[in-house]
Amino acid sequence: MGAASSDRRASQIAAYFGRLADTYGDGEYYGRRRRAVVNAIAPEIAQARDVLDVGCSNGAFLTQFARLANIRTLTGADLTLDMLRSARSRVGARCRLVRANVAQLPFRAESFDFILASHVLQFVADVEGTVAEIARCLRRGGLIVATGQRDDSVRQMLSAVVGPERWREYRDVIFNRAPRREADERPKDRYQKAFAAAGLRVEERAAPFTVTWPDIDEWIKLRWLSLVSDEERARAESALAELARAAATVSLDLHEPLILGRFQL
Repeated sequence: MGAASSDRRASQIAAYFGRLADTYGDGEYYGRRRRAVVNAIAPEIAQARDVLDVGCSNGAFLTQFARLANIRTLTGADLTLDMLRSARSRVGARCRLVRANVAQLPFRAESFDFILASHVLQFVADVEGTVAEIARCLRRGGLIVATGQRDDSVRQMLSAVVGPERWREYRDVIFNRAPRREADERPKDRYQKAFAAAGLRVEERAAPFTVTWPDIDEWIKLRWLSLVSDEERARAESALAELARAAATVSLDLHEPLILGRFQL
């Protein structure tokens, strides 16, 4: 991907997420998933001193990190200005916020001992280059935590309860609003290779959490229904109502897969 194409894609992603700046990460679905991630990395974050949340969005993780007395400096970086404005209102003055492309971070080498990249890598074309750039900012002995591998559990459940044909109709009207991601069927392998290429020792970890239909329904309304055009809104709301009737008693045990990368001391 050339520089012009990469810049155009970055602009598209920034514009897309700018529309979600006030609500992205809100609700029980995201809250449960985020708490599961924090619990899964609790031993490491308890030792962190200088923390970077790259692709920090509107500060959902930063607000949790800001409560920890052991953290000396806390920095959030994001491509979307509206997200950073929302993050500032949530986190307050303790956190430094920087507008930046993850592929070109404006930090000196070895600035941080803990870096989180939550649901970032699936939106970049050059995963290996991006991980190398993130790793450049990590100190020896430090840790990078990445999330965002493909997890279609919710969509598979919805397809099962209403049938594949009906699900395709609902998927097209409700969910097909996001920027195109890379087409890899096994992004975990790609992420692991990128971590290894950057000189990081790789570890996998799972962050389990459970959601019920009300959590999923809230997630769809906050994350997806707000992006549906006025012309399609009645159709989307009708589809969601039918999904609610079919999935009202559903409970799903999910997990957020984590990839951890450490520099050897």
